[in-house]
Amino acid sequence: MSTKIITTLGPASDNPEVLQYFKEHSVEIARLNGSHGIIEEHLRIAKLAVNAGLDLMLDLPGPKIRLGEIHDKTLTVKTGEKVFIEKEKDETETKIIPIENGIKILPCQFSIEKSTKINDTVYVDDGKLQFRVLKVENNRIQVEALNSGPVKSHKGVNLPYGKIDIDFLTENDHRLLEKLLPIIKPKYVATSFVKTVNDIHRLKQAIDETLSLKQNYYPKIIAKIEMAEAIEIPNITNIINECDMIMIARGDLALETTPVHIRVPFIQTDLVQRCRQQSKPFIIATQILESMITCPVPTRAEVSDLYRAVVLDQANYVMLSGEAAIGQYPKECVTFMHDLIYYNEKNSHTINFNQPNRKHSKTTKDRQKSMKRNVSSMKEEKRKRNV
Repeated sequence: MSTKIITTLGPASDNPEVLQYFKEHSVEIARLNGSHGIIEEHLRIAKLAVNAGLDLMLDLPGPKIRLGEIHDKTLTVKTGEKVFIEKEKDETETKIIPIENGIKILPCQFSIEKSTKINDTVYVDDGKLQFRVLKVENNRIQVEALNSGPVKSHKGVNLPYGKIDIDFLTENDHRLLEKLLPIIKPKYVATSFVKTVNDIHRLKQAIDETLSLKQNYYPKIIAKIEMAEAIEIPNITNIINECDMIMIARGDLALETTPVHIRVPFIQTDLVQRCRQQSKPFIIATQILESMITCPVPTRAEVSDLYRAVVLDQANYVMLSGEAAIGQYPKECVTFMHDLIYYNEKNSHTINFNQPNRKHSKTTKDRQKSMKRNVSSMKEEKRKRNV
């Protein structure tokens, strides 16, 4: 099996020349990210991807909690600063960040006061901003910034210590299915924030309601594993059984499981093993070549991460997100992935990771003999120096 690449489409990759290059360098699936863009743009870029010979994945955003519109592009918070986070008001009401008694009010697309408690940590923008909850009020929370940084529109909000009571399929999900599914007919539909197998059943029901019975078409379902509840037993076993493919979505997974950030590599190993046991293909996603959004070469840690996904985990797919959608070097990212995959194919026979390589392994007796030779050599060298 050869690992293939999934690229997320966006301004950096929405032209025929780049898409054709992708196709020629191990890219098999083009991902439409439902969290961004408008319907007309998705239709346009989907047509380009199909013309380049790529399969389509429609990735539904699901109940992702995000900040609202931040019109002040220079807005920042400082360590120790207190702010309010409350449900976003109609955009027509204000074009500036409101301030109450000297405290900024940050808009949020969902009400989160019922999902938090005092001293909980709120993570914003993949954890780049962290806040501690000071007060929980009727329609908002007051928090204290634990670090400094910019506040940007529509960045994700994670509450690993709270239970989110938001419908699994949002109004936006239904709209994307209704407007895109019958027209572009993606080979895959990915669903976000799956918790139990019932969520997969609900998605299939929504697809059934969207598609006409006359259509000889039905998409394959990809379950994105990014919630703590999803990895519990028996939830994860049932989810893997019910879907067609698993995506190990490490971004939100890192912030929805505790200890935050630390559990991801352990969960990844467990999910890979479960997918193999259940003969289910899987995708490893998120930040594989993140630095290449602005840099033409990856970090050594990113190379090692890609090596693990391709060589050790033997993933069916590795996915590029912002690297291919908005990055400065989308072709370079794909080239690097392609080259590592190709190198592994050509050299995989030289090292067997499951059995000791007789040529390179040593028995205990071999090591003892080697140590004796080294000691004798050192003694002889010392004798010569003394002479």
